[in-house]
Amino acid sequence: MKTKRLFYFWILFLGHVQSWKHQTRKFYLEYLRSLGRIIYTTTGVISIAILILEYGFYYPEEWKPIVRLIVHSMVHFFLIYEITGFLFCNSPWDYLKAHKLEFVIVLLLLVENFYEEDIILYLRQFHLTGDDATLIFLSTNQILFIFANLAHFFRLSRFYDAKNINPSFVFVGSFATIILLGTVFLHFPKATYKQIPTIDLVFTTVSATCVTGLSTISIADSFTLTGKIIILFLIQVGGLGLMTLTSFFSMFLAGQASVTDKLLLKDLLSEEAMGKVKGLLRQIAYQTFFIELVGAVLLYVSFPKSYPMSEFNKIFFAIFHSISAFCNAGFSLLPAGLADPSFMQTESFLSTIMLLIVLGGLGFPVLSQIHRRLTHPKDVYFRWSVTSKLVFITTSVLLLLGTLAYYFLEKNLTLESLSTMDKIFHSLFYSVTARTAGFNTLDLTKMGIPITFFSLFLMWVGASPVSTGGGIKTTTLAISVFNIINQIRGKSDLEVYHRSIAPSTINRAGATIVLSLFIIFMAIFGLVVFESFSFLDISYEVVSAFGTVGLTRGITPYLSVYSKAILCIVMFVGRVGILTLLVALSKKAISFSYKYPVEYVVVG
Repeated sequence: MKTKRLFYFWILFLGHVQSWKHQTRKFYLEYLRSLGRIIYTTTGVISIAILILEYGFYYPEEWKPIVRLIVHSMVHFFLIYEITGFLFCNSPWDYLKAHKLEFVIVLLLLVENFYEEDIILYLRQFHLTGDDATLIFLSTNQILFIFANLAHFFRLSRFYDAKNINPSFVFVGSFATIILLGTVFLHFPKATYKQIPTIDLVFTTVSATCVTGLSTISIADSFTLTGKIIILFLIQVGGLGLMTLTSFFSMFLAGQASVTDKLLLKDLLSEEAMGKVKGLLRQIAYQTFFIELVGAVLLYVSFPKSYPMSEFNKIFFAIFHSISAFCNAGFSLLPAGLADPSFMQTESFLSTIMLLIVLGGLGFPVLSQIHRRLTHPKDVYFRWSVTSKLVFITTSVLLLLGTLAYYFLEKNLTLESLSTMDKIFHSLFYSVTARTAGFNTLDLTKMGIPITFFSLFLMWVGASPVSTGGGIKTTTLAISVFNIINQIRGKSDLEVYHRSIAPSTINRAGATIVLSLFIIFMAIFGLVVFESFSFLDISYEVVSAFGTVGLTRGITPYLSVYSKAILCIVMFVGRVGILTLLVALSKKAISFSYKYPVEYVVVG
């Protein structure tokens, strides 16, 4: 009898607990969750503001305890918010699957909070002061919190509609947005050693975002570690594209991949099948970070022993140059660039730079096919696409022509003091970097006129489509050459590798070439009006900007404000593509179901 009463009492108790849990969950869903989301968003904004305050500005010592208190309060709120959401969800497993990033961040924050003193003591072993160690600890909290906010934002909002927004407009707009933000960030007091004119900061931002490498000031001497990190961030975002990165976070960190996302990215990534967009996006992000990581390790290992540098600076140097090389940016932390004697003579270091440049310039669709071929060597259904074949052939031909041209035209000039093998090596390096990267190992001001003129062609062509480089692209040149041969033979259809090329592709290639020459001509005209430098030096500068190459014959720092503004426009157009820019700015024509009689116009 007593056991039965205990059993009934236990059942009654569980019923009350279940009822209490139901009422509590109802109260949470109706009132607390909405309030929590508002506070969550607010703390996200405050978190970014504090991070900017810490690394961008100098503030009084009296503020530090308040800042730390705010950071700790936000971290504790985040932990309470996420744990509460997990406790009151319908399916804990589904919640974890949808909030995997927040789950990892909660674990990291819990570990940090439990072992805060131990972590700070460990950081002090690297000769950091208590304040520095605490700042690193709090900054890590801030960054984790910002990532959690990004995941929260992507999950709860949709910021574009594929039916109403032109993909070209999104692509161009994303670059313009990041340039604006980058300019603001580089204006922070902690970003520079001294006050720098706004036009030079704008020029540096555009050059970094458009992965060009031209600079009117010395990156090594003008920017602090904060400024260099900002430039590195701009290079990475500019190389991959803001939409690619944000969509990656949206799809894989927030667990969301809507049809709208895929439709937009299908056009941005030039992918034919919408179903392959998610896989391509994953490969782009993973391959990029993997290649850059391996590149950084190789650069660190091959770092010249004759060049004095602290361990931390050496690691940052390797990471910076790996990203700069893969993104074909051409920025260097060395005052003389890679022409510094210690680096110029280290062939393993330069070889890694060349490999990163070539991989970054091939284009992500081609890298995707290379990855598939390497991981599935026995796949009988694998076929190289026409795009990949054209990229391989054109890239190889251009590299060979550039190497031979530089060797034979410069062997008695800039290459005169080198051995035969070194002449061949540095000729190859110039051929690789002249197409879109912008690193230099030799004094380009001493180059002869013939190779300088030939370099205009290499820079004009640039890299391959959907890559980190600029120019008219290798496939544009290849299609145009094949089309010329086709016209000479009198054939109506263009056939390449047993495939008929779409007329729209041929038209786009022709339009790209014509528009590029028009932009280059207008920019050269503008610089000739404002500058007194030689015509060849000005032409070299303009084509270098259009191809987002970054090579210069030494005139960049001495340009007037107007010329710098012109080059900023040229770099932007060269990165996003003149045709893409025009499509973004124009209204889509309405198509009608009629066709006028065909008329042949006399041309040529």
